[in-house]
Amino acid sequence: MDLGEHVLFVHAHPDDETLSTGAAIATVAQTGAAAVLTVTLGERGEVRPERRAALEAAGGVAALRSAELDGAVAALGATRVEPAARFEDSGMAWVDGAAGPAADVTTAALTSQSTTDVELLVLDVVQRLRPNALVTYDEDGGYGHPDHRVVHRAVVAIGRDLGIPVYERVSAPADVAVPLAPVADRVRAALAAHASQLVVDGDDVVHVGGQREPIAQVEHYRAVRASTPIGWGTTIVVGLVAVVVGVVGTFAYRSVEPWGLVLALAAAVGIVVSPRLLGSRAASIAAAVGVLLPIGLVALDPFRTAASASLLAADLPGWLWVLVPAAAALVAVGWPTREGVARIRDAARG
Repeated sequence: MDLGEHVLFVHAHPDDETLSTGAAIATVAQTGAAAVLTVTLGERGEVRPERRAALEAAGGVAALRSAELDGAVAALGATRVEPAARFEDSGMAWVDGAAGPAADVTTAALTSQSTTDVELLVLDVVQRLRPNALVTYDEDGGYGHPDHRVVHRAVVAIGRDLGIPVYERVSAPADVAVPLAPVADRVRAALAAHASQLVVDGDDVVHVGGQREPIAQVEHYRAVRASTPIGWGTTIVVGLVAVVVGVVGTFAYRSVEPWGLVLALAAAVGIVVSPRLLGSRAASIAAAVGVLLPIGLVALDPFRTAASASLLAADLPGWLWVLVPAAAALVAVGWPTREGVARIRDAARG
């Protein structure tokens, strides 16, 4: 088992790609295509004293780290991908033993963005490259950095929605092991390119803050077992349960006013919307049909019996019982996926 022939590595800051996944990037690049997406330029990174002159020449931390990223990606034999937009480094602060954004984090920072905006940024690159696998940090971001955790969540969501395998870098043996030795020279050259942030000392990396970290001799990756949309068997069960909800609700919503109507509407909306929240449009369609079918049979009763007329009288409770489940069904079934949202935004820009 390997990571694939066309892999997109998604990271938060320059140097993460080499420190975390350098051996994997170089290995994939030897026989396939490895692309690197960095969501920020690490604007909050400190700079080693010996790189102060380079910092002034570059015109700032972001420009310097961007140039270093170019050198590192080239050394690994990969391709750097520019996103349509880029967010700022959130920095990091320890609060009560947990990592969080810096106290003076800006509105442009990665952690200040909505989940949807971060996912759409990654989605745009995925749509352009069409990789057969995505690689990023684990759920904790390696060591808790908030930007890393945001990137992890976005990549996992995109992989789940588009059916692309996602691998996360982990510390213990898992699904894929990538040895350093065959690509050690490339990885060391890439590490050296990030001279503002670190220095290679033997088999260790010494970070700008003085922390010493051994260069991993083997990189381990775990396949993310992302939740999958509801299967067809469950979809059928959802549809049958929805029929029961529709029938019981139609007979019971007038039983104890107003709570009969409230409970009936809650059950109807819940059975229709919940499958879509779990990622299954098909199950939401089945639920919508199940709930609305008995309502429609009563409303369209050609014989207009006294029983059907009393069940769906043309008053406020009757109209609510007809219209609220129908509106919930329209929203749940019609709401676009992230890929659909991206297409809508692209059309709006054009």
